[in-house]
Amino acid sequence: MDLQADKKVALSIEYTDEVGNPTTAPTGATAAYTVDDPTIINLTDNGDGTAEAAATGALGTANVHLDVNFTDSDGNPVSLAGDLQLVVVAGLAERVNIVAGAPEEVTP
Repeated sequence: MDLQADKKVALSIEYTDEVGNPTTAPTGATAAYTVDDPTIINLTDNGDGTAEAAATGALGTANVHLDVNFTDSDGNPVSLAGDLQLVVVAGLAERVNIVAGAPEEVTP
């Protein structure tokens, strides 16, 4: 998703079955978010399956990664992973600068 350089976005988990149908969260699931480039995205993992990804102001691409671990009904450990790519783009115009051209000779 594109995210303007002065914005943030809330992140949460949606569980689906193997064909993409929404389902409930596994009992005892733990989730951990990470980001591959903290100079682009400041990631806050809230520790409850939610997080916040805030642009730092620098333009570029960062990938948020999610690991979820739980034990299935047979007692087997299960690990799931998900990724979200955030492309930080320029925000809307809010300031203006005067740009000077190259100096030229003045003839009297």
